[in-house]
Parts: sequence; structure tokens; C-alpha cells
Amino acid sequence: MYEPVASRLGTANLLNCLDGVLSLIEQFNKVPTPDPKGIELLEQVKDLVAVTTSLDDLATSERRNCSARLKSLSAADLVHLNRICSSTAELTQECPDFLDPLKSSLEVLLHERDTDAASFTSSEDLLGEQAWYDETYKALKLRTEVLQVLLAAINVLQYKNDTDDDGNLSAEARSFSTTLPYRIALVNPKLHNAPAHSITSLQNAISAATAIRLHVPAASLNKHFDVGRSVKSFYTGRETEMATLKAAFDDSTYSGQKRFVIYGLGGSGKTELALKYAEDSQHDYWGVFFVDGSSRKSATGSYSEIAKTGGVEPNEKAAKNWLATRDLPWLLIIDNVDDDKVRLEELLPPGTKGCILVTSRNPAHISYGTVGDMALELLPMDKDEANVLILRAANEPSPWTQSLSDSASVICRALGFLPLALVHAGKAIMSGLCAWGEYLTFYDKQTRLIRRARRDKSRSRSAKRFQEDEDGMNVFSSYEIIYQSLEVSQEQRFQDAVELLHVFSYFHFQNIRLDILIRAATNPLKEAREMKKQSEADEEVQKRISKSKSKSWSSWFRELAVRGVRYLDTSPPLPSALKNPSGISEKHFEEEVDVRLRRALVVLVARSLVMKQDRISGRYSMHPLVHKWIRDRPEMSTAQQALWCQVAKTTLAGSILIPPLGDTDEERSMRRELLPHIMHARERHEMIEKTLQDNRTARKGIWPVAVMGFGRLEANEAARFSRVYSECGIFEEAERLQSRVRKFVIRLLGEEHPLSIKLTLLLAGTLYELTRVSEATQLQRRIFNVCMEFLSYDDPLTLMVMDKLGAALCFIGRWAESLSLHENAVNGMRKIYGAGHENTLKAICNMGRVHYRYLNYEEASKLHREAWDGMKKRLGETHFETLICLEELAVSQIRMGKEYLEECHEMMKFVLDRRRENLGKEQPYTLLAICNLGRVKSAMGRHEEAARIMKEAVAIAERNLGESHFGVLAGKTHYAQVLVNLGQHEDAERIFKVVINKPQYRKSTDEDGEHPDRVVAMWYLIGCLGKQGKSEQALRVCDKMVVSLGNIGGQGRGKTHKLASMLEQEIAILRAKIRTGASVEDEDHQWVTW
Repeated sequence: MYEPVASRLGTANLLNCLDGVLSLIEQFNKVPTPDPKGIELLEQVKDLVAVTTSLDDLATSERRNCSARLKSLSAADLVHLNRICSSTAELTQECPDFLDPLKSSLEVLLHERDTDAASFTSSEDLLGEQAWYDETYKALKLRTEVLQVLLAAINVLQYKNDTDDDGNLSAEARSFSTTLPYRIALVNPKLHNAPAHSITSLQNAISAATAIRLHVPAASLNKHFDVGRSVKSFYTGRETEMATLKAAFDDSTYSGQKRFVIYGLGGSGKTELALKYAEDSQHDYWGVFFVDGSSRKSATGSYSEIAKTGGVEPNEKAAKNWLATRDLPWLLIIDNVDDDKVRLEELLPPGTKGCILVTSRNPAHISYGTVGDMALELLPMDKDEANVLILRAANEPSPWTQSLSDSASVICRALGFLPLALVHAGKAIMSGLCAWGEYLTFYDKQTRLIRRARRDKSRSRSAKRFQEDEDGMNVFSSYEIIYQSLEVSQEQRFQDAVELLHVFSYFHFQNIRLDILIRAATNPLKEAREMKKQSEADEEVQKRISKSKSKSWSSWFRELAVRGVRYLDTSPPLPSALKNPSGISEKHFEEEVDVRLRRALVVLVARSLVMKQDRISGRYSMHPLVHKWIRDRPEMSTAQQALWCQVAKTTLAGSILIPPLGDTDEERSMRRELLPHIMHARERHEMIEKTLQDNRTARKGIWPVAVMGFGRLEANEAARFSRVYSECGIFEEAERLQSRVRKFVIRLLGEEHPLSIKLTLLLAGTLYELTRVSEATQLQRRIFNVCMEFLSYDDPLTLMVMDKLGAALCFIGRWAESLSLHENAVNGMRKIYGAGHENTLKAICNMGRVHYRYLNYEEASKLHREAWDGMKKRLGETHFETLICLEELAVSQIRMGKEYLEECHEMMKFVLDRRRENLGKEQPYTLLAICNLGRVKSAMGRHEEAARIMKEAVAIAERNLGESHFGVLAGKTHYAQVLVNLGQHEDAERIFKVVINKPQYRKSTDEDGEHPDRVVAMWYLIGCLGKQGKSEQALRVCDKMVVSLGNIGGQGRGKTHKLASMLEQEIAILRAKIRTGASVEDEDHQWVTW
């Protein structure tokens, strides 16, 4: 039931109190020179009197004659009215708490002035000197403004149903409806700055008024809305970003000018998001205006239009001042502030009023944000939103079929989810230029056509055709403008930026590292320094070896020819920033390169042509569409593409050091990250070469078509790239590249040249990883014979080949020959290098492997520990080679007793952790460490844990390397043995029978030999069958193993191995069991391992 307003406002008492205070202030100001603070206070009290009088008039009117408007309010309306009246009464009762002390203070001041008139000829600054003045003034002002809010809220309720003759809201109703949110917006920031102990009643009042604003539909506050164009009808998504934007401008705690920056890639929809916000929030702003910030001239023109709206002089300064003096809320969009010549601070209106939304490619502008998150990076769209956008842009009626959605997804992914590109694709499909499944082909064809047309210098092409070209390239128009602005500039940083842009377009578009470029520049100096150092070391070594053999005349002439070619060769193509024409020192050159690259990258990042992946690590990326556009610009000829692709490949190759340099964990990690860049650059190179070949073939003439060869530049690249492929486990491609390089070098320098020998060793190592062990061994035997023919027996290179050959022979079971080679290599290396040199330590480790295969575990462990201790001192405990020595030591100690197992476990855990960190989770050496850790766990009795990790590792290895890879077969063997320990004999037996299938080892043995891994798998199978009581089956496997063991090492040497005698004992036991009919498990089977 309606209760009269009059009985609940309490305005009469407040007016009585105000009358006394007002009289005292007027009396205080009656002096020749009034106190400015006194005038200020008088105006404030008058404002309070005015709003209180308005409230009192409303109360008096209601008391005399209840208003029909208020009587007609609904029950819900009355709930809100009661809250407003309660808040009003609370404030009117609270105001005397400030007015009474003010009255007393004024009376004291007036008394002092009257009793000592000579001292008070002027009241100037008197109030300002009083300690209580500022707090009292602010408290009265804030309560006055809140009472004005409450009065506006009552009027909103009172006139909510008031209409004119046409049935629309009356002018009064619209006025009150727009005034309420404005007054709330003005008061909210002041509440946050007020003392917390005195604002509870004020907060309650604003809460009650805000509830009315939400309860009663508001009339639009907006009077001016000029943003140039409307939002596209198929605008889609960006809901999270819109919420961020709204939250920023809804922030009522900030009392200054509210600014927010949207930045990001061109075509990402920055302008569209800004316009969408303006459209959605139009009714919250008295005025919404737009400034084109793409150039200083455009901005001035936009401000002139705003000035006309404001009725002031049509110039930028007048427009800014007009905005700065508007009390009603306004929004200004400053769009496309991308140009370096346009300073954003010069485009901002002065003062603390208004909301400003800036869009820019330049992330440096985020510093101008003042509210919320300050700025928002607009990234490519979410894949689902992108799908909806392209389908709506193509005007496809919903619901969409799965086939249509799938086609849209393919296009979205190819276009990098960039809104502008998606809209153009949708329009092309809608206009019938192509079908959904044909768009990407159409897009590539269109790009090629435009490129050819742009390079056509004839003037016969019509304006219409040029316009068609422009329409087709419209998605890239903003990028083209930016690119051309960089290209025409003579500044070094802009020229460097253009070159980097071209180079990056042939890298992979993600994870472009700054240090890759720096290494490409400085590595040649490091390699030259190392070459000089190595040459000096070689001279010292030559003094400690027997007289070396003289070079043949053919070798001498070849080297002379190569020197001549090198002298005449041009330097490899690199970006200007990476060249060192002045020959400055390595340190100073690296500093100069770093500065030049960073300056160029700042230019590219400021234009969103390149994006920082994070703020610290020096990693950058490009949007896939920009990445493609740079390569396929209409002005780019195929020859230019070939040039920049070669520059990119040379840069990548230059960042890879030639061994033995680049052997740190950090550099290995860097090289693994190069793989996507190398693969992309080589893929693009092949496509360009095909295009060039097609172009040559298409030319009619009598001259033969030139074919690109494989020269020093290509060989250098291939050798360096092969290092990356090998370290990433892509051994097939590494082998292909190394084979080509080796053939080229042998043809150029001869097979006996040290470089040819080292390349042969490198290739043999890769063949070994491919399980083509027989080929690898044949290569090593051949190169060993070459060394013996052309070099001395104790030459460092001969000793290295000797050691490598010994390792290969050990793997295929030729242990006697292997041990002899290793012993000679270790003795020779100790003589010329010393015991602590890494080459010596590697040879010692390899010799330990042979003793391990002979089941001499103590001797193997001793040698591996010596190698590990030395490697730790020489290379550090996490170095790749150090970890190999540690792994060999751990494995060799497994059979030495339980007291060693805890140490073995710690060793293998350390190896595995470092390899996961440095090589990756699925790299073959990491998987090997997992299996060896599993073997240790099983030896400790932790069989289930061992089986779990080994099963996963074996599955990954089989997937990546193939089921017949020797590493996979060995892993299965040891995994099956763990299953035996778990009692899962049938599963283990099934695996063993697969593993011992002989054809799988054909590539890993000599023609007259047997592979040791197959023999040990047979031994394990015998034990597995024995544990199941299958003695007859076990005996049949024993018979086969006798033959196989005799073939290990060739010439029947396997019969002298320790395992041969163990096998004889096993056969005797099995025959006895068969003879007696016993079916008990074989508890005496010795579980050897190698």
C-alpha cells in the first residue's frame, strides 16, 4: 500500500538547520575582500538548500494531495521508492552532524572578528587556514550530490509511465531517465576516495538509486553518434574480449581520463571490436566520436568534423577543448594509430574527462592505457568463432552441415583464423567465384595471377583489371602500405627490418629466435678461431707421433685448386645486419649485430608484422597469412624468392657450428628448435626450384636448360643441416644429406683427405642409427684401410677411425678384433693426447663395452668409471658424452651385486632426467635411458614399476623407429625379461619368439656372423620356458643357440665365450629333467646380460 513520501524524508529539520548556517556564512562574507573559501562554502550550502527544498516541496505536495503518478506505482516500484525515501531520510538526519559544528565554528570566527575589528580588515584565507574546513566542505558537497541522485531516482519512478500524445515517453520522463545514470557516474569515483568510516549511508543511497536504474528502462543518454560506419552484419564472437573492454570502462574507481588500447595484427578485427563496443554502449555515452589516426592529416580532419558537431571553430585544438569541457560522458575512438610519425599523446584530448579507445598495431602504445587491464592484444580468432564468422560472411543458411563446417575449418586453419581474411574468403564463396572445397586452390591461383599481372609492364591492361587486382589483394592492402613505407626509407633499421621480414618468411612462422641470427653472424669467427687453435694443437701432436707419410701429388693439387676456388668465391648470401665487411673483432661485432637486429625487430613489432612470443626470451613469431604474403607479394619474382630463400637457408646453416664446436647442452637445445625452420626453408626451396625449372623448360630456344648443381654452398648447408636432423632422430634425412656431402668432398679432395675421412665416420654413425650396421662397418673398414695407406698408424685421425671401427665390431659380436683395436687406440691416444683427453676417454669407454660383452663386469665397470670421472672433469656432468659414460657404468654394475643397485638407480635417474631436459621425451637416447632405468628397477625387485615405464618406452620407440630397429628389439628383450620376473611367462615368451626372428638382424651382422642381441634373447627365452616347465621346448632353443653362439664373431670364436659353457650346463640340466620327467621350474638359470 502506498505510504505518502512526506512522512519519510525529514527535510523540514534540515532546512531549519541550513537557514542558520546560511545566514552566518552570508554575514562572514560581508567584508570588503571576502574569503574565496567563504564564497565557495556559500555556493555549496545553497546547492544543499536547493536539493533539500526540492525534496521538501515534493513532500509538502504529497502531504496536501497525493500524486496520481506515485499512487499508480506497482508493488515492485514501491519497494524501490521505500528504499530511496529511507536513504534520503538517513542523509537528511546525517547532514546536521556536519552543519552544527560548522555553525559553531563560524560563530567563533565572527565573534573574534567583531571584538578585534582592526585585525580582521579582510577575511581572505581565513577559512582555508582552519583545520576542519576541507573535510567539512567535502562532506557537505558529497552529500549534496548524493541527495541530487536520490531526487533524480524519485523522479524516474514518478514519471516512468508518463507519455505524450503519441504514446512515447514524455520529455520529462526522458530527461530524468538520462540524468540518473549520469549523476551516479559522477558520484561513484568520489565515494571511493572518501573516508571509509563515513560513507556507509552514501553507499546505501547509491545502491538504491542504481537498483532503480536497472529496474526502470532508461532512455538513451546519447545525443551524438558519429563513427563513420556501422558494424558488419555478420560480426561474430570476441565475447571474452568485449567483456574485458566493458569491465575497463565500467571501472568507477578511476577519476581521470579513461583510456584503453586494443593492439594486434592487422586484419585481426581491432576496429570492428571498437565499433561493436561503441554500438553496444551507445546509450551509456552522451557522445561517441571517431578519429582516424592512420596519419596526422587524417586525425586533423576527423577532429575538424567533431568541432563542427560542437559548434566551435573547425580545427583540432577547438575540438579537443570542446570535448575536455563536456561534463556528460563521451567516448572517443582513435583508430589505426600505426604510423611512427603519428604521436599518440598529441591525439589525446586534455583533461580528466571522457573515455578513449585506441586501436593500433604497435604494442608500445599499451603504456597509454589507464583503466582495467590497460590494453588488450587481439589475437587470431578462436577456431569455433572463426568457423561461424566465415559461414556467416558467406551467407550460408544455418543449421550448417558437418561437411560444410569441416570445409570451413580447413579454410580457417589455412588463413590463420584472421578475421579480415575469413571475411574475404566468405565473400568470394558467396559471390560464386569458387566452392568451399576449392577456395584454397582458388586463393593460390589468384595470388599467382596477380603476381604475374603486377610484373607485366605493358600498358595495355585496363583500369578495370587493375581494380580486380586491388580487390583480390585487399586483405593485404594495409600490410603492403606498411611494407612500402619501410622499403622506401633510407634508415638502416628500416632496411634491416625489410631484409629480416624476407628471411623470416622462409623460416617457420613460430619460435623465431634472436640468438639464431646472432649465431649465424658470429659463428664464422668462432670457427676460424677454433680452426687456428686446432691447427696449433695438431702441430704439437705431430711432434709426438711417428713420421707422417707425405701427401700424394694428386692430394696436393686438389688442395691447391680448392684454395684457389675459395679465394675467388663470393661470400655466402646473408642479411646486411649479419655481415662483417669491416672485419671488426668477434666481441664488438656480436654487440653491433645484437643492436641492429633489436632495432629492426622493434620496427617490425611496432607494425605487428612480427610479434613477440614473450617479453624475455627473445622469441618472435609471424601470423601465417603475413608469413605467406611476404613470400608471395605481387612484386616478388621467382628469382627474388629464390634469393631470399637461399639467404634464409644460409642464415640457418650459419647458426649451426661444425663439430667439435657446438657441443654444449644449450647449443644442442637450440639446434633442435631449428628443425621446423630448416624443414620449411628446404620445402620452399624445392618448390621454387621446381617453378624455375618449369619456367626454363617453357622457354623455347636452341640452348639447353641449365640445371642447378651441388656445390660448396650446398654441401656446407647439407653438412650442417644433417647435424640437426641426426640430433632430432631423423636419421634417414641425415644419411641422405651426409651421403651427398661425402661424395662431393671425395670428388673434390680425394678419399684420403681428413675432411673426407671425418665425413665417412659421420655417415657410418648415422647408418648405425638406421640399423644398417653392416654398411656402416664396411665404410669404417674401408676408411681404416685408407688411413693406414695415407696416414701413420698413430696419427690422431687413424686412432679415431680405429676406435670407431672397434665400437662397430663390438656391436656385431667381433669382440676379439674390437678389443685389439680399442687397446691400440687407447694406448695411442694416451701417448699423443694424454689420459684425460676426451678422445682418450671415449676410447676407454668403448673398450669397457667389449669387456661387458665378455661378461667381465668388474673390468667393464672399472673402465667406465675411469671414463666417467674424466669426462666429468673435462666436459661437465651433464654433457652428452659424460652421460653416455655414466649410463654404461650403471648398466655394467647391475650384475655385480645388490650393494651396487641403489647407486645404479641414482645414476640412471640422473641420466634420464638430463636427457629428457636436453633431448626431449621421445628422442632415442632418452628412450634408451628409460629402458636401462627399468632394468635397474627390476634388478632391485621393483618389477611392476619397471614394466610400466619400459612398456611405454618400447611402444614409442617402435612407433618412431620401426619394429625391426635393433634398439626396439633390445628394448623388447629386456621388457620381456621383466615380465618373466613378474610371472607373466606367456606374454614374455610371445615377445621373445618375435625378437629372435633372425631376418630382423640381417642388416646388423656380417655375412658369416650372428648378432649378439639375438643370442641373448634366445638365452632369456630358454630361461622363460624353463620357468614354465617346458623343458623340451627350451632344449630345442638351446640347440639353435649352440649354432648361433658359434657364429658370433665369425670363425667360430663364439664357442670360447663364457656363455658357451653356461649353455652347456643348461643343456645338461634340461636333459636331466626330461630324462627324469621333472616339470619343475628352472631355478638355476643364470640371467646374464650384455
